[in-house]
Amino acid sequence: MIDAMAYFVFRNFPDNTPIPDDCYGCDGTPDWAALLEWICPELSRDEAERLAAIGEASGRGPNLAGLKRLVEEHARP
Repeated sequence: MIDAMAYFVFRNFPDNTPIPDDCYGCDGTPDWAALLEWICPELSRDEAERLAAIGEASGRGPNLAGLKRLVEEHARP
């Protein structure tokens, strides 16, 4: 397994940081790809979309810790 932490830098947000409005779709649901790009700006749009599909399929709602874990476990450097 590749250590994604060596390749990606996460923004350092407190746990209570509100998610920006532009990280939600028109229907009010979270835009996983936008959230991933927000928390880890080094992700390409394609990689964020790929990770978003994994995150959405997990059935869990996005949160800061979960988004970081998703990148750590599945991102391709």
